Amino acid sequence: MRTLPRRLAIASLLACSLLTLTSCSQSQLYAADKESGVYVAIPKEWNKISNQALNKAEAKSTSPGAAERLANVVWQEGYTTSKATTAASVLSLDAPDGAIVYVRVRDLDYDDMNSISYNALRNLILPLTTWLEDPTKANPKFMLHDDYERVEKVARGVRTIFTFADPNGISETVDQTSLVSDDRSRIYILIVRAPTKYFKGNAKELQAIGDSFTVRGDK
Repeated sequence: MRTLPRRLAIASLLACSLLTLTSCSQSQLYAADKESGVYVAIPKEWNKISNQALNKAEAKSTSPGAAERLANVVWQEGYTTSKATTAASVLSLDAPDGAIVYVRVRDLDYDDMNSISYNALRNLILPLTTWLEDPTKANPKFMLHDDYERVEKVARGVRTIFTFADPNGISETVDQTSLVSDDRSRIYILIVRAPTKYFKGNAKELQAIGDSFTVRGDK
């Protein structure tokens, strides 16, 4: 598999004590689940989609294994630039109106624990490794922009930034970080996505969100 050179993450949260997150910057709010030790910095003016709303939307899924995955969700939240964006839209692959941030913590069952790999983490929402290995099978607008290892205090995995055509043919750019805990019992996910034109115009802000993703683990 092709892997592009690793970039240094900004890691903006490192400048702030986790005990004083709310005072670190008045321009940001912090999506956080203290029990699982997960934090991500979000622009203050964005709109929140609650854990409860996402659970309700996900419960309507009829895809194989959806109910089992939902039962293992520890915490999830969404944030959007548009007030019109729904929980169902956060969970879809359709290019949104503006940008969406989705953060999720899920426990892994026995089969997942045995099969998880960096390639599995890359293929979280789309078969990226298949597209890279065989370009004839790739999405028509697929382009890999970056792919590198991310290591946190209790987890490690990959951050992958790519562009693809959504189900309606709209070019969409995704910044995806997928981490598995060191004991392989839990997965931590951050997805930042937007139409490619929007992503390019707001790249600094959107990539800073991905940089801020922090996993400290259970206390």
